[in-house]
Amino acid sequence: MPNATSGGCYLSQVRIAYVGGSDADHQAFESIVHDDGTSIVRFLLPAEAIATLVARTTDLLLIDVMQHSHDVLAMLKSAKTEHGPAGRIPVIVVAPQDASSRVQACLHRGADDYLILPHDVTNPLLVHKRMASALRVYAGNTQAPKSILAETAVVPVLASGKPPMIIDGAWENAQTVHRFIPREFLDMLERKSLADVKLGDHMLREMTVFFSDIRDFTQLSERLTPQENFSFLTSYLRNVTPVIRARGGFVDKYLGDGVMALFPGGSVDAVQAAVDLGQQIARYNHGRRMAGYAPIKIGTGLHRGTLMLGTIGAEDQMQTTVIADAVNLASRIEGMTKTFGVNLLLSGSVVENLPREHTFRLRALGAVRAKGKSEAVEVYECYDNDAHELIEFKDKAQPQFAAGMAEYRKGMLLTAGKIFSRIAEICPEDNVAAYFRDRCTLSVVRERGAGPWDGAEHLEVK
Repeated sequence: MPNATSGGCYLSQVRIAYVGGSDADHQAFESIVHDDGTSIVRFLLPAEAIATLVARTTDLLLIDVMQHSHDVLAMLKSAKTEHGPAGRIPVIVVAPQDASSRVQACLHRGADDYLILPHDVTNPLLVHKRMASALRVYAGNTQAPKSILAETAVVPVLASGKPPMIIDGAWENAQTVHRFIPREFLDMLERKSLADVKLGDHMLREMTVFFSDIRDFTQLSERLTPQENFSFLTSYLRNVTPVIRARGGFVDKYLGDGVMALFPGGSVDAVQAAVDLGQQIARYNHGRRMAGYAPIKIGTGLHRGTLMLGTIGAEDQMQTTVIADAVNLASRIEGMTKTFGVNLLLSGSVVENLPREHTFRLRALGAVRAKGKSEAVEVYECYDNDAHELIEFKDKAQPQFAAGMAEYRKGMLLTAGKIFSRIAEICPEDNVAAYFRDRCTLSVVRERGAGPWDGAEHLEVK
């Protein structure tokens, strides 16, 4: 919790979450709070705010009361804690002058104070004093988390303005450029700025490619308006991007509900990022449930190989891109997560690059040949983010599962089917065991009889 002094100094390193309001409200509030350059403001959606409240990565919450009452009540509830006042997050509601009944209802349900909209930028001390007063009430909070700068839950939306650089007579704000083109691309191409990039610039490098997307997004999006779709994707990607950056990766492309990221370091960074993302989505889903929204599921696939990074297009319109078979294969491996019913799959090249002392929970799923590929690739399941009971079962069943895979690869399908059937019978939640049990049927026996058995799965996924 920040230092308990008076005025703006009390707001030093305060992590403020602001939910609702217009762009004008946000700009006015940022101007007021950032005039001393010490507070960190994030403008969030209700589900995002609830996730930060549950994780206690917010010190002060501001809620515009002119939102859906269900969302407002859910946030007020999340700001409380069963541990008493010491763990309470102070809440200030903001509202126009004619919304006194809504303000009173919020104060009755636990809000600590209120501010009138529009924010008066000519009198910032009023806002500072109200926030400092709310924070001072809970100054004895012993559960205050570390600075938000070390957190990866949600990336700050706003940054302080920096003087623009003059390049070839045109202005370019470096911070703005890197919102569209990853800084890492310029570093790898050994270019100091975007103005130095030329069409056809390229380089080769071995990296780990990371693909992730939301399960059944089409069904989810069909129930949303275009505005709700954009709001949801913005909320989701705010949770994904910081996790990738925290492990040394960078996002190459946003693909609607999907993300393609690159990890220039070892595979361990990419795998840890994928595990971290699963944990972050669990926190995000908690916030969605509290706000009355359905939870989401994601699938992630990783593959390591040599990539060509560079620029393509025309002299007057070019873009950065990555060209490699490794990219396509990583995408196919992500698609395989749907087939096997798992959250995270790694290729053999990723696993081979992991340090010997790694502690990831892995299970070999044999060789898989994706649609359109002539060669099979070894695939591994990483089940670190499974439910605790399922993790314990998979750990104990490792020898039996490995024995089943060995029989399957030799073409001993009846023997393999019995092994997988026993595993799936004991634990119906083991989707992979159930998958291979079903594959070891007469239809597969007939398939084997059609030609030489190579032990590889042939998956019709892209």
